[in-house]
Amino acid sequence: MVHLWGSKTKEETEISKSALGECAAGAIAVVISGEKLDANLVYLGCQMAKGAKRKVHLVHVIEVPRALPLKAVLTQESERADQMLNSAMTIADRVGCEAVAEVVQARDAGPAIVDEARDHNCALLLIGLMRHNGKSQSELNKTVSYVLANAPCRVWLVQDPPPENAAHQ
Repeated sequence: MVHLWGSKTKEETEISKSALGECAAGAIAVVISGEKLDANLVYLGCQMAKGAKRKVHLVHVIEVPRALPLKAVLTQESERADQMLNSAMTIADRVGCEAVAEVVQARDAGPAIVDEARDHNCALLLIGLMRHNGKSQSELNKTVSYVLANAPCRVWLVQDPPPENAAHQ
């Protein structure tokens, strides 16, 4: 394909830069939650990061119950997190994007996500919200609400429509 009025790469770079904001200079954080939406978020974040010549910071938060010490070894949760982040890193490799994956243990996911975005000087944070079992979500879940209210950067919230069978109930 021949582009007569400029290159596609220049256009992709401009789109990526505008998505990040005027003076934003940091990485793009993608929250990995274990939902089917994760792959789309990672791909979107990696495409934008590649166009803007940025790094992607993939983060998964394991919420530790208050009955356990914060540094408790949660084997099942850690193995699940490793699988999710390995899948995300595979997507980043396929896109050709530099990515870093991190598992964080915290009491609440919202403050941990905001702290990660702040610590890594992120310009954009991508987070997904899934609707389940036809439940009406008039209010956002507490993690997403916290992130939207407190993030030090732009936040893109991606939400899938409700499942077909749930929409007709």
